[in-house]
Parts: sequence; C-alpha cells; structure tokens
Amino acid sequence: MSNTDRIAKNTVFLYLRSLVVLLISLYTSRVILRVLGVEDYGVFCVVGGVIGMLGLLSQTMRATYQRYYNVEMGRKNSAGVAKMFQLSLSSQLLLAVIVLLLGETVGLWFVANKLVIPEERLVASIWVYQASLISFIVRIFETPFSALITAYERMGFFAVVSIIDAILRLAIVFLIQVLPGDALIVYSYLLALVSFVDIIIYVVYCKRKIETTVIRFGWDKSGLKNMFAFSWWSIFGEIGYTLQTQGINIVLNLFFGPIVNAARGVAAQVLNAVNQFIRSFQTSFRPQLTKSYASGDYNYMRTLYYSATKLSYYLIFTLSLPIIMETPYILHLWLGDNVPEYTTIFTRLVLVTSFVSTFANPTSGIAYATGKIKRFSIGVGIGNVLILPVAWVFLKAGFSPVSTLIVCLIMTILIQLFRLLDTSKTAGIHINDYFKKVIVPTLFFSVITPVIPILIVYFINSSFYRLLITCVVSVIMCLICGWLVGLNQLEKSFVMSKIRNVKVLRFVFKNKTIE
Repeated sequence: MSNTDRIAKNTVFLYLRSLVVLLISLYTSRVILRVLGVEDYGVFCVVGGVIGMLGLLSQTMRATYQRYYNVEMGRKNSAGVAKMFQLSLSSQLLLAVIVLLLGETVGLWFVANKLVIPEERLVASIWVYQASLISFIVRIFETPFSALITAYERMGFFAVVSIIDAILRLAIVFLIQVLPGDALIVYSYLLALVSFVDIIIYVVYCKRKIETTVIRFGWDKSGLKNMFAFSWWSIFGEIGYTLQTQGINIVLNLFFGPIVNAARGVAAQVLNAVNQFIRSFQTSFRPQLTKSYASGDYNYMRTLYYSATKLSYYLIFTLSLPIIMETPYILHLWLGDNVPEYTTIFTRLVLVTSFVSTFANPTSGIAYATGKIKRFSIGVGIGNVLILPVAWVFLKAGFSPVSTLIVCLIMTILIQLFRLLDTSKTAGIHINDYFKKVIVPTLFFSVITPVIPILIVYFINSSFYRLLITCVVSVIMCLICGWLVGLNQLEKSFVMSKIRNVKVLRFVFKNKTIE
C-alpha cells in the first residue's frame, strides 16, 4: 500500500472513531454538568488541571517514543524498534516515580492550600486529586504501548480502544446517578478504573500482534541518555503549552473561583470535540513524516507537510465555523439553562486560537523527525511560558477573564512564526514556498468562506431552523472555497482519484478484522 493510501485509510478509521467519541462525549458532558452542578464541575476541572500540568511529561514521552520507533522502522531495523521499546519501559518507570513524588508533595500541598475551593468541598477535592494521580500514573505505563501502535499505524485498533474508552465513560455517567456516596468522588475513581481497562487492552494487543513488543526493562545507559536528552528538550517546549492550558485554568481559579473554571471547562469540551477530528488526521500522517525523513525522501516529506497543514486547517475551520456563528444557541441546546457565565466568549476564542494551533502540529512533526529540537523547544517553551505572567498582569490590573484567552491567541501566533523560522533552517522548509503553498490559500479560504453564513445569522432570528441552515451553508461554502482556492492541482487529482475508485471505503467495509 502506498504511503498516501495508508494515510487515507488510517484517517477514515480515526474519523469514524472521532464521530462516535464526539457524540458520546457531548452527551456525557451535559449529564455530568447537571449531576455534579456548576461548582463541583469547576472543582473537578481545576483539581484535574493540577495533574494535567504533569501530563505534559506523558505526552512528550509518547511523541519521543514514536519518533524513535519510526526512525528505526524507516531504517528497516526491527531489532532497533524492540530495543527502543524496552528503553521506553525503563524511562516510564523512572518517570512514574518522579510523578508520584511530585504529586504527593508539591501537587498535594498546592491543592490543599492554594486553590480556591469551597471549604465544604475541600476533602472531596483531595479525593479527586488522588484519583487523578492514580489515573495519570497508569497512563504513564500505557504510553510506550500506545506509541508503538501509532508508530506501526495500527489506527483501526487505536480507534476501537478509543471507542471502548468513550463507552465506559458513558456507563460511568449512568452509574454515578445510582451509586451511593459523593458523586464527585465516585466519578473520579470510576474514571481511574477506566484507565486500568485501557492499559490492559493495549498490553494484550501489543503482546499478541506486534512482534517487537518484548516486555523487559532495558537499562542501556547510552540509549537512555540519548532518549532523555531528546525528551528533556521536548518537555521544555511543552511546559509553556501546559501553562497556557492548565496553568491559566489555575490562575482563573485564584482570581475568580470555580465558577469561571466551569465556563472554561465547557469551552474546552467543545474544543476537544472539534479537535478529535483534527488529531485523527494529524495522527495518521505524522509517522510518515518521520519515516520519510529517516529514509532520505525529503521531497515527499515537504509535500506531505504542506498538504497536511492546509487540510488540517480547512478541516478545523469547517467544523468550527457554524459553532462560532451559533455559539449561544448551541450551548443552550446542549446544556439547557446550565450555561456558566463567560462560556460563549470562551468557546469562540479557544476555537479561533485552535485555528493557529493547527499549524503547529505538522511543524512540530518536522522538527521531531529531524531530531534537532534543542533550539526549537527552547524558543517554543520561552514563548509559551510568557503567557502565564502576561495573563497574570492583566488580571491583576482588573481585566476580565476574557483577557487571558486574548493573550493566548496573540502569543500562539508569535510562537508559530518562530516554529516556522526554526524548521526552515533545520529541515529545509522554504519560507517563501510555505507562504505561497499554505498561508495564501488558507487566508483566501478564511476570508471568503464566512461571508454567506454571517449574512444568514444577521438577517434570520435565532432558532433551530437557522442553526440547520447555517451548518449546511457553512459546509457547502467550505467545500466550494476549499476546492477553488484551497487545493493545488496535485491535491485535487488525489481527491478525485479517491472519489472515482472509492478504494478506502471498500477497504473499510470489506475488512472485517482489525489489523
């Protein structure tokens, strides 16, 4: 199977997964907000955010392992993949010990003494924190296995596990309404139980289906040193992003309490629902970036990079446009009368910021493929770290919570410009080509597409009827403008070839078993 066919097949698998997960997550979010209440939901978001700040370690290590696996696969070295897998198990064991020590000292102290939590919910928040810590440590040990599955592009199985995870979370929603005890605490520990189920599934599959899965701790000092050196710079680059998300959430809690955290939590749910589809596409092409670089096929790498960046942007814009146009009505339809204050503007701003962030993942994929990430990570890390003190200054000066998201948007644009400049030096990405092949078409697309949807919202009163019209017209406009001004001739030919032979769809419906 050609590389492009493999990407297309994997994208279909992941899109089907994203659709199911999206529908389930939207329903569960609505019920959880109703069952827990706005205040307890805000407590859950901010307490979980403390562990989320440690989450950057796991995310970074997953990207690191996948990069090392794909490099060895690009060199056709199965023994090298097995060795890297064993080293990854050892590094995750060390990471788990570090997280446990930090979590039970600094993290616990911060939750108990610094977060703004109603006194009567403080004990519950400690229980929630411990459940989140347990769940996170389990996810740490899951990382080498999920990275291996992604590196081998077994996206069908990856999609199945995600759907099982979503169904289990749906079951939790019903269980917390009938089980005795504090609903917030019960919810947190049932979520931790789901993480145990996930890792069992991953381990069993890898052991049975991927021959390079040798569950043994490798202690090669040189290999561990190289892996930790690479991951350290990755972690540094991700620290700021975590501050941008979880750190800002904590700052908002210190200034405004858990009610504003609930609003940002709802906005994050909307963003995650949209990003499910973006991550699906970007997950499908990222292994090919690393493999093509490792094998020396730089022309294909650049072509894939330009096309993947554009298509990622078109996809998130298409999904987000009707939501931005109809945010108040959609939130009311989804949550009823339980919409926290600031939710509408938060939702719109996080979606606009995600437009810019969409350019970041393919660029980071190029940087990881080259392995030259020191300068890249330092620049991204410093830029992201600056977001927190700048947001703090604005809040201290009396600005509204909205100012924090505006700061994030501006800084995200500047950071992406740095990413582009750095990869132009390390990976041979030509800035002129990037602007001509990526920025110019996406700008035309962004300006032309919203014109008719804006007129519809302006002239028709808010209703379910208008929502349907806005969604249909937005999608049609995105398809037309994407075809006319968004795709080059090579990309149009690829799309038409897939439409003519429907090869990917035939594969999906005929393939009765998971790889």
